Amino acid sequence: MGHSTLITDYFGYGTAADRPASLNIPSGCLGFYYATDVGQVYAWDGAWQAWAPPPQSFAGSLTGAGTTQGSAAVLAADVNLFTTVAAGTGAVLTAGPAGTWQKVLNRGAAALLVYPPSGGAIDAEVANVPVTILAGGGATFWQNTTTQWYSE
Repeated sequence: MGHSTLITDYFGYGTAADRPASLNIPSGCLGFYYATDVGQVYAWDGAWQAWAPPPQSFAGSLTGAGTTQGSAAVLAADVNLFTTVAAGTGAVLTAGPAGTWQKVLNRGAAALLVYPPSGGAIDAEVANVPVTILAGGGATFWQNTTTQWYSE
């Protein structure tokens, strides 16, 4: 088996909209860029192409809702950007199979309460108790079992 003569280069990170329109690299070379807003890696081989992991869904300009788990805004995307958050409002994670994850970014003025799905727990909290994401903060929540989520 021969070896490859391909050259690769890392072209940084930032928002998907900020990635370079084109790269001045030789034919047969690859360039990589990480879009922090959508968690996507892009490869350049003459045109930008999404590269593993597969594209994630994104919901922006979200508003915190309710003051309980039952009335909080239900998260429907992989990456969820809250821009309007009043004190005491929240969001609730959506259950899926083990390994499911959801990222929550709070760019509102107040802390956002993030609830697990009904009957679930986040980290060491008891069932149905929310965790708090401070204004300007964010967290990724991973589902480990049908009732247990962990945050990072």
